[in-house]
Amino acid sequence: MRKDNMRVLVSLIVFIICFSCKEKKEEIIDIENKTVTDTHQTLNKEDEKQKLKLQELQERFYHIKLYDDEKSRDTIVGFDFLESDANLDYTFDYEPFIKRLYSDSISLYTKNIEIVFHKSKFEKNKAKLTYDSDSLNITQIDNHDVIGTEGIPNNYISKMYLDLSNNHVEIDKRYFEDLYEPNFDLTEAYYYDKEIIITMGNSDGYLGYNVTFFIDEELNIKRIIYIP
Repeated sequence: MRKDNMRVLVSLIVFIICFSCKEKKEEIIDIENKTVTDTHQTLNKEDEKQKLKLQELQERFYHIKLYDDEKSRDTIVGFDFLESDANLDYTFDYEPFIKRLYSDSISLYTKNIEIVFHKSKFEKNKAKLTYDSDSLNITQIDNHDVIGTEGIPNNYISKMYLDLSNNHVEIDKRYFEDLYEPNFDLTEAYYYDKEIIITMGNSDGYLGYNVTFFIDEELNIKRIIYIP
């Protein structure tokens, strides 16, 4: 009888231990599942994907008016042509947005789209300036090559955003923070084939340069800078 009782007791202990291990295993699985489906992590990953979008647009073609030797001609061109020559002189052959100018900003708008640029006074003490080793000329500001000015800039573009059917979209500063001496009088915007096109002619003097932005419906951005 004692042996039988001992066998029963041992069997009962083994059963209790196995059942306890099973419960712990199931608890661990539940915890792992909660970690995998954490919505905060998913949002962070999506935000990171959005930040990694870098000037990737599908190839398309544009109607432009090309000026050459004081003559103009209508033609259709792609990105490769627009990027091929720093001295290209052209305008897009589309209806421009309405333009409203303020002392330190510009609003370009059409039915469901508004583009806004702000400019600010350049503050030397808040910037990292790199000088030419042989002179006092500034070659870089905040690790960007200097365009539109020989010395300390007076103004720079400090903010750019879009309102798309009342959806506010801030544009990353890497697309505009190196654009010095903006001239909003020479800024235009167009809309073609689900894409926003913005052109700027900056700086008033002989160091003038042109900029063209292309922004598609997924907010991918490409920028071309023309420095004669």
